[in-house]
Amino acid sequence: DPRVISGESGAIGPGVLGWLTQKAEYRQIRDDLGLGPESRILCFSTEGDTDPQVYREVVWEGAYHG
Repeated sequence: DPRVISGESGAIGPGVLGWLTQKAEYRQIRDDLGLGPESRILCFSTEGDTDPQVYREVVWEGAYHG
């Protein structure tokens, strides 16, 4: 598959899904959304690598630019 370069905020969708599916305290939200072991979820990242230097600093080096 071709490589996809997503900007740092492009990870929020999969990150939230990770929390929702792994944390017991979010069971009600999972149930309300109908998320379960057989669920299939498609995530889109609409942010690209718009600033290569900042992208490298944030994604590769852990910096935060607020």
